[in-house]
Amino acid sequence: MNFRLLALKILLNIESIRTVPSAALQALQEGYDSPSLWILAGFSKHDDVYDILHYYHNALDELGIILPDKRDAAIEIALSIADEIFDNRRQLIEGVRGIKNTVIDAYPFYEESKHRVYDSISFENIYASLLEIEELEWSAYQWHHNKTNKELEAEFSLDLMKELREWYALMKNK
Repeated sequence: MNFRLLALKILLNIESIRTVPSAALQALQEGYDSPSLWILAGFSKHDDVYDILHYYHNALDELGIILPDKRDAAIEIALSIADEIFDNRRQLIEGVRGIKNTVIDAYPFYEESKHRVYDSISFENIYASLLEIEELEWSAYQWHHNKTNKELEAEFSLDLMKELREWYALMKNK
């Protein structure tokens, strides 16, 4: 995992500070280097949390990692999950669920909504498409007389991917 991405997840309480020692070791293997990172890599998740926090903050400073506010952190994490989807490292529906249920819900974007939920970050169409697919998955009956629910799900998934790509481009250009 990218150390900056971990820091963003810790900021939003998606990850625990106790994951830092193992992530520090991985960060060293990925080419990051700082004295505090080496110290963190020697810790375990059972070490004193205040020691971990001390060296974690030092490592961020030493590595020049400046954390954004929580709103921007949530968007950055969501974009990284979208990258995983586009690179076929994560399935579309599972990935969009992860964006919505883990990241988007970690920050109160719903409070910013003006007309439709999550419209402040232009996520409302993705959310609506995801809900449509979930309703279809949970349906006990066939939705269309000429198509199976699986065929409809495939069509809806294409729409979801299109919406995700449009949202990604919009958010990257902000």
